[in-house]
Amino acid sequence: MSDIQPPRCDNSDPDRRLWCQYALHLSFAELVSKAVDAGWGEREVAAALVDLADHHMLGLITSGEIDELLGAIKKRS
Repeated sequence: MSDIQPPRCDNSDPDRRLWCQYALHLSFAELVSKAVDAGWGEREVAAALVDLADHHMLGLITSGEIDELLGAIKKRS
């Protein structure tokens, strides 16, 4: 897979998400190509990647909420 470039901007840059997409796009295209070459349909691969990204985001949100709750509990103790 292609190397993924590190961020070129700080967290406050309004285009940071676009820069991240740019950094990921070659590796993403390679992953899609490998899956299609293995016999998966391009739409199947796209749907699977969307589902994986969605599950990953839900996990991040849940982890963040749990961390906030634990922090609030610790403050009360």
